[in-house]
Amino acid sequence: MSSHYEQGHSGWHPDVIPQHQKKWLKFLSLRFGAMVSAIAPIACFAWAYTQHRAGEVSTDGLGASWSHINLGTAAYAFAWSTLKFLVVLIFNCAIHPGITIAFDCIAWVAQLITICFYLIELGYWHAGGYGYSKTGVHKQLYGAEVFGCSMMLLEITFHFILMCVAASACHTQRKAEKPAAKAAFEGA
Repeated sequence: MSSHYEQGHSGWHPDVIPQHQKKWLKFLSLRFGAMVSAIAPIACFAWAYTQHRAGEVSTDGLGASWSHINLGTAAYAFAWSTLKFLVVLIFNCAIHPGITIAFDCIAWVAQLITICFYLIELGYWHAGGYGYSKTGVHKQLYGAEVFGCSMMLLEITFHFILMCVAASACHTQRKAEKPAAKAAFEGA
């Protein structure tokens, strides 16, 4: 009898992937979603930082500071997601779920705190948008910051889901190791 692989399929189809490898496909798609959703806040807040520093809108210096902080947390999340994605994809090795929990939790908490403070501190300007600027960039700046915030909230959701999946995997791995450790201890 021929196996599933030997039958051959034309083109790519999800049934071609063996069942035990489908979990990796789900993991990589979640991680890839976290990477892609981190690119937009980086671009938005980098541009917003330069516009605030140039004095295009008047926010008493807070706009540049908060854009810079959000840029840093989004860059950390992008760097971590990219590193994890590439290590798993290139080296085809498993990283302990505890490491994933730690770094995804840092990304999740850092972005959640900075985006909350950002929205609270700049709430006055977000209520009615930025005032008039000489070059007319105030509408684009406001839109870019709102888009960056929404994409950062999506990225926060991805990191929370990845953290929960890693916590479940860590718990399963820990429970699976207990009987083996007990049998080795009793056999010694």
